[in-house]
Amino acid sequence: MPTLKNPAIAGDVQFDTIIYGAPPLAYPPSLSQYTIYNTPDPAYVTGRIDVSAFANLGASTPWPFLNTNVPLNGHVCVPQGGGPFPLAVFAHGNHNPLENSTPGYLYLCRLLASHGIIAATIDVNFLNGANFGENDGRAIVHLEHLKQFRTWNNTAAHLLHGKVDLNRILIVGHSRGGEAVGHASFFNRLAAIGAVLLDGSTGLGPYRFGLSAVAAIAPTDRQFTPVSGPTIVPHSYYLIHGSQDSDVFTFEGYHTYERAHAVDLANPTVSDGKFKAMLWVHKANHNQFNSIWASETPPGVAMPRATQEEIAKVHLGALAKAVLLDRAEYLDVLRDHGAAVAWDPAGTEFVSQYQDPERIFVQHNQEGLAAPVVSLPVQGTVAADGVVAARQLTALVGGAPTTTITLRLVWNALGFRLLLRVDPATLPAERYKTLALRIGQSTEANNAANRDQDFTLEISSGSRTAAIPASSLHRLLYPAPPPFGPAKIVMQTLRLPVERFVECGVDPTDLRSIALLFDRRTTGTVYVGDLQFSN
Repeated sequence: MPTLKNPAIAGDVQFDTIIYGAPPLAYPPSLSQYTIYNTPDPAYVTGRIDVSAFANLGASTPWPFLNTNVPLNGHVCVPQGGGPFPLAVFAHGNHNPLENSTPGYLYLCRLLASHGIIAATIDVNFLNGANFGENDGRAIVHLEHLKQFRTWNNTAAHLLHGKVDLNRILIVGHSRGGEAVGHASFFNRLAAIGAVLLDGSTGLGPYRFGLSAVAAIAPTDRQFTPVSGPTIVPHSYYLIHGSQDSDVFTFEGYHTYERAHAVDLANPTVSDGKFKAMLWVHKANHNQFNSIWASETPPGVAMPRATQEEIAKVHLGALAKAVLLDRAEYLDVLRDHGAAVAWDPAGTEFVSQYQDPERIFVQHNQEGLAAPVVSLPVQGTVAADGVVAARQLTALVGGAPTTTITLRLVWNALGFRLLLRVDPATLPAERYKTLALRIGQSTEANNAANRDQDFTLEISSGSRTAAIPASSLHRLLYPAPPPFGPAKIVMQTLRLPVERFVECGVDPTDLRSIALLFDRRTTGTVYVGDLQFSN
């Protein structure tokens, strides 16, 4: 495997930064920050779109246009050379509309462009301010910007002709923009939304872009809900959120994450071919992911802005390299944040989750609230030896009610265990590289405050057993103190390489049992999401 280089370090590709827009617009003095879009590069003049079926403009802001003709404004960093180059497009969320939020992601656009990616940040400020329920409109604006790049790519006389790889696109949104990219992923496949046609006949669409992944930074969730129900993101999904977020402090994107690529109970071995990954950043806040927005937390509460931006560059840079530049080795950073320990600012604490499209569940817990079982098609039994094991609909992060069942395990003495016995003929563990377990501790009284939780994973085949301390795979952090409300129970994906227990003499073709042995802390409460073999 090639040696991984820090994805936050600028590459050697030269690029041009260009403003595009739809002039002329008579912005009043209070909106003077937007006059830059009245003098775009002459080759990058855009049109306007009608979003009136989806959203009103933010109230009380004197925009010089209506929701029937909003402009396509933005900044784009274009690598020099012939291309074709992948495309990444960032969108901000809700903020004071008198302050232009759009340039706040140029620090990420410049990084990606230096590695050979066309990277844009778009103006959705006209939906900001006193507005609610407009995130479907934000999604449409995002998709229409993608359509603008397709138009330029297909225009023979344009500077971008043939330079945009429309099959390698990453869309990224922050806050309400983070919710909106999930809707955009869903809308991307539609020919209509209700009575609104998306086939180009009335101006909007068609879309059907080649989205490689969708990334959400501290997103909201369900401020808009389609008639079909809460949006389920159909593309590979990446989520990053901070523990000191004092705006979206309910960690709403976790619900989006749980809905994405969930197990299909009717076909539990069938995968949709997409991954999902999550990074929970201790002491990051909401606003500092945007370089324009002032911090919403008092001094000293959150990490310094430069630290937070560096984390964004490392992890979004790794995502972009993996999904846009075919550098699959950077998926290691998504699978395990420990792969980036040499690049992340020293002392930063993270919790991460990852679900690979190649997996088989040993226990996913979604069968119902009855006693825990081994999940079909794997055959086996579950025995709780001293451990109180109960499936629950626990809102691990608060906010909206959850529809995802977790397994709560409580013990009050050393040596208690949860034992899963399996029929090796039904579990092809040898086909996979990793045993993955999602697990996290709570702030309940039997977990010592500010101490990592720990236990031993036991994997057995016949007479051979591998005993692996959980702490040798990752820390199970005590929940970070929240700015408001209860602490979040954020599970960590522990990834145990199959080769590690093979080295202990365990035969993956004859796997007989997997146990969680609570022998390293006298008492504790943990929540288990799922146990699976994956890649």
